[in-house]
Amino acid sequence: MKKLRSIVGEANGEIGMFYHYFASKEEIFKEALEQYNIAYIAKIKHIISEGKGLSFWDLMELIFSNMESSLDEYTKMNHGAVNTQVLMMLHQETLISLRPIFCKLINDYIQRGEILPPKAETGLLTDFLLFGISAVIHYNRENDSEEKKEALKVLIYRLLGITPDYDEITRPLMI
Repeated sequence: MKKLRSIVGEANGEIGMFYHYFASKEEIFKEALEQYNIAYIAKIKHIISEGKGLSFWDLMELIFSNMESSLDEYTKMNHGAVNTQVLMMLHQETLISLRPIFCKLINDYIQRGEILPPKAETGLLTDFLLFGISAVIHYNRENDSEEKKEALKVLIYRLLGITPDYDEITRPLMI
């Protein structure tokens, strides 16, 4: 993460110029994180559109493999720059923004017959998956064990009523 002074230096500007547009450093970082989230959502949409025709699980593998690099990038970008409440709010906004994308994705795979129609409303199921997976991934990030990955895989299979092929069961989840 670059310091505000180095950014101003690269732009050949004055420190005070930022405060003409932003009330505080925190507001600057919040705006930067919001722009990051917009780009992240666009990236997920692109991955999904590129993955059309893949099995549901193969598409999830593609999304999860990109998620780890995005989490590392996000962590480096906001390291100590913004308070926890702002980060939590932005993270929630990102998950809420992903909701319609994943609702449509789940509905598409229900239509294809790869996912069983849920007993609950698709939006509620999507919220549970997005927020639940996020909680598991972010909890104790240093302990990024295979056990956590396999637990997520089993949970997703069960919640979506997917009957995995044998090779999908034994293939590790790439987070």
